[in-house]
Amino acid sequence: MKKLARIVCVVLLAVLLATLPGMLGCGQKEAGVPEVTYGFLWDFTGRAAQGVKEFYNGMMDYLRKTEEEDPIVGAKLKVVTFDSKSDTSRIPTGYLWLKGKGATMMTAAPQDTELLRSRFEADQIPFFCGSEMISLRDSEWAFFIYSPVEHQTEMLMHWVMDTWDYSKGQPKIGFVTLAGVPFYKAQLDMAQAIYQANPGKFASFKVEQAPSTTTIWAIEASRLMDSDFIIPAMSGPPLAAFTKEARSRGYKNKLIAPFESYWSYWNLVKGAVPADMLDGIVSSSYMPLWDDDVPFISEVRQYTLEYRPNEAEALFQTSGEITGWATGMILVDVARRAVEKAQGGEIDGPILRDVLEETDMTVAGFGNPWKVNLAENINSFVQTIKLCQYRATEDKWVTIADWKRPPTLGG
Repeated sequence: MKKLARIVCVVLLAVLLATLPGMLGCGQKEAGVPEVTYGFLWDFTGRAAQGVKEFYNGMMDYLRKTEEEDPIVGAKLKVVTFDSKSDTSRIPTGYLWLKGKGATMMTAAPQDTELLRSRFEADQIPFFCGSEMISLRDSEWAFFIYSPVEHQTEMLMHWVMDTWDYSKGQPKIGFVTLAGVPFYKAQLDMAQAIYQANPGKFASFKVEQAPSTTTIWAIEASRLMDSDFIIPAMSGPPLAAFTKEARSRGYKNKLIAPFESYWSYWNLVKGAVPADMLDGIVSSSYMPLWDDDVPFISEVRQYTLEYRPNEAEALFQTSGEITGWATGMILVDVARRAVEKAQGGEIDGPILRDVLEETDMTVAGFGNPWKVNLAENINSFVQTIKLCQYRATEDKWVTIADWKRPPTLGG
């Protein structure tokens, strides 16, 4: 009966999150059963909401599978959420609320993780998140699935240099973003650094920054129309709106961006722009694509169809379910090993931190084993990146450059 209650709790939470903002959690502590409480401090109703919900639901799908087929023995894994609403002022409040709910491990957006760093390091609460920024690489209490977003920008800029036909002259780079968002600024800083470090490889580097409240992108798009490549560092509705504006104005050259932009919000973009006008957009990726013939993708496909039959086709267009599934895999693995390390005692933050550092998983389809190396300031599990391109005639993303470590990691 207790197992059934936990299953129902997980399923209901995943369903409720699609419609309810704010703070959600479930389950009472069972006497004598150690808990691993994962605090999920993300944007469920702001500009990043769609991608976050898909990521969250993918994670919860894996936890549901685990509960139904191979439950964690010796501990209860609980997820409690707080909606940041894309409002930085809510982050400290959310952290304290989740801490008050007993969170022994948390996750947040990279810029919010950076904001909270001094707090969670002092409190010895490990953060296990999706995306990272270089500024977080030296934290021994923060772990990430994917290496810093700057590495994706680095790979994209090098791809431009490697594939551009210099008989046509040097390429012009345009960069558009929302001002005041550290995650986007990190991408801009990397792109500018590569531009400056490679004289003779680029004709120009033009930047347009708009307030985070921007909904109309006519000015920014018009100023970047002569660019051979535009990097839009943004997500959600702003990304869809800018892409629509650029294409409707006749911009036919390349749009390129990290997966947190286009691939994560592809359904929003496709809802705003005809598919044929999206042909050729390039995205970087740390994960295999939906059409890759690997066991990991086959499994995610199978359970997405089973758990979310009405959403599956849409989810197969974006990265959320894949990233969420990978997150769930690591969470469950960490919880199982934490039980062993605790030897029947409480599972606290220091134990979870140590277990995260010791993680070593090989998952076919990814470019490297999932493990970190804190001695070299590598606190992300996946460091290899590949590039993919959208093909409108096939309505899918296809690989155009296979797995490689970014130059800053020796690739």
